Amino acid sequence: MIEDTLKDFKKKVSKLGYKIESIYFEFTDLDKIYSLSDCNKIEKIDKEKYLKFKMSTDDLFKIVNAEIHPEDLMFDKKIKISGDISIIS
Repeated sequence: MIEDTLKDFKKKVSKLGYKIESIYFEFTDLDKIYSLSDCNKIEKIDKEKYLKFKMSTDDLFKIVNAEIHPEDLMFDKKIKISGDISIIS
């Protein structure tokens, strides 16, 4: 199910020209990391430049389904971002 949600999210952000091969999601409720480029679980991030979003799967579902804006979750400290933000600029 999380893979399908990531695929939906990937379709939306791919149109924006981001380097999706360097974007990762770490899900706090699953204790797993997923790559956005292939939407599969990985053991560790092996790139020097990457961007990682740490959140729960529920928060990702809310963002993808436009139930909440990502900035609202960041201010509530429910999403943590680490890595190189220039990946999405």
